[in-house]
Amino acid sequence: MSDRISLTDAAEELGVHYMTAYRYVRTGRLPAVKDGGQWWVASDDIKNFSTSDVERSPRRDVLPQLVERRLLAGDENGSLQLLLDAMAAGASADEVYIDLLGPALAQIGHKWSIGEVSIAEEHLATATALRVISRLGPRVATRGRTRGTILLAGVSNDYHTLPTAMLRDLLRSRRFEVHDLGAHTPAESVVDRAKMLPDLLAIGLAATNGDNHEVIAETLATIDAAALGVPVVIGGPGIGSPELARSLGRCRPTTSTLEALDAFEQIHESAARAS
Repeated sequence: MSDRISLTDAAEELGVHYMTAYRYVRTGRLPAVKDGGQWWVASDDIKNFSTSDVERSPRRDVLPQLVERRLLAGDENGSLQLLLDAMAAGASADEVYIDLLGPALAQIGHKWSIGEVSIAEEHLATATALRVISRLGPRVATRGRTRGTILLAGVSNDYHTLPTAMLRDLLRSRRFEVHDLGAHTPAESVVDRAKMLPDLLAIGLAATNGDNHEVIAETLATIDAAALGVPVVIGGPGIGSPELARSLGRCRPTTSTLEALDAFEQIHESAARAS
């Protein structure tokens, strides 16, 4: 293992102000670990570091890895700054959520599934991502006349909160009003809330649990029996193939976030033509 020096000494060796070196660390550009209340940098990383490279925004293709690193470190501010830097460089809300944050979270989930990341690390990354999204959401929401209301929820026995949180923000960036009930929502609660929204355009359901087909089918049947008069869009790994999703009940299955967004746009266009 190479020797390590404090971030203060690292800044001096790099010839930059301490806060500049700190910014490099918080945005994932300079590897560092926090120990004993201080940041420490490996001497080899200092030798391989080029300030001329990091003064520019990181390349888009490496940003997901940088975001992943900051999420696993529980670094809320660093994760957020990477995404804000991307937006400042011209990235759209779709690109930030789908091309940067999404792949970072997917890679963390994959590493957890093969044992490279512990449950504690995965939970820390998820909690950090939720806090980042809560701060990023107001920045991507688009003001103006609402295009309709969409109700989102995760089905019962599905405890992942990130899918609806990310979709919520992307829909708000398209000027939809969104009510997000979060994960593990009973079908009856979805129906009750839907009945309270007179201008409801559609319902979106997240299903990430692959062993939850019976609950998904019951949820769709409950919503169908309520005769709410609005389409239901469902997506996530839990629904399996689109054919299987259609067999579960009347719904519009989607296989990606972009497909879900397109489905809601089509629903809005159909409603506008009918009005």
